[in-house]
Amino acid sequence: MAGPILRLVRFGNAIVGGATVVVGALMVKTGFTTPEIAIIALHSLCVASFMAAWNSFNDIFDHETDAINHPERPIPSGELSLNQAKAIGRASLLISIICLLTAMGVASYYTEYLEGWLPSIVIWFIAFLLMFHYEMIVPASFMLKHKGLMGNLAVSALVGIVIVFGATAVNGFLTPLAWTVAAVAMLVNAAREIVKDIEDEIGDTDRETLTKVVGPESARAMAQIAIICSFIPLVLPYAREWLPMQLIITQIPAMLTLVSIKPRLYRGEDHAAQRGLRSAMIFGLLGFLISVIIAN
Repeated sequence: MAGPILRLVRFGNAIVGGATVVVGALMVKTGFTTPEIAIIALHSLCVASFMAAWNSFNDIFDHETDAINHPERPIPSGELSLNQAKAIGRASLLISIICLLTAMGVASYYTEYLEGWLPSIVIWFIAFLLMFHYEMIVPASFMLKHKGLMGNLAVSALVGIVIVFGATAVNGFLTPLAWTVAAVAMLVNAAREIVKDIEDEIGDTDRETLTKVVGPESARAMAQIAIICSFIPLVLPYAREWLPMQLIITQIPAMLTLVSIKPRLYRGEDHAAQRGLRSAMIFGLLGFLISVIIAN
């Protein structure tokens, strides 16, 4: 049972999401007090469990199209029932809420910056609204999953605000570096979401994806635009000397990976392209992390 559950919640992605919180906190400072370490850990678990919930709900609502696009996933393969997946999703969301409230308690009793921490609640609710309006098919929902580019941007916004959520854990909501790193993650992930929709075009019979609206070639061109735009926030912290200029070399792996995506898109190698974009985002975050550690 453990294997199907871990695949349902995308355990690896959830762990990466939790680790990204730590990256966000390190964009603010590198020396943490014991209460701050506790808050960062709670924020990380909050994000990991939230992502587990979103992934569970995603597979619940997509189980019919997944039978075509991803028949190996736990629900279409019969390893988990819909009711089991719903229970896992609800439990994961509850854990996320408990972690958020516990972090608030720690910030209130053991730190002097509860007001600086409070934007964390706003960020969590924004993430929840994004999930609701993306996944839910009810009259009150914008049903962003079925709105092409808007859906891609919603998912990408969630990726970006995880970094800001991490910064807010240590009273760094307004830190320019954190928002700039978030912009890199959002733009690269937006390109990846567009390419993933191209890859899944045949099975997405119930969704009006960007690919269906403008065609795969135009969608690939828009993904390329997002990639080009991502170079601006990628180099901005070094150009503005928020980080030492010489440390821009830590971003060479991310830059080279991003550059390598264009020929893959040109050849229609969408799976390789979206995997490359994921690697580029990880390389970029690692570059910022190394830069911050060396600079401090």
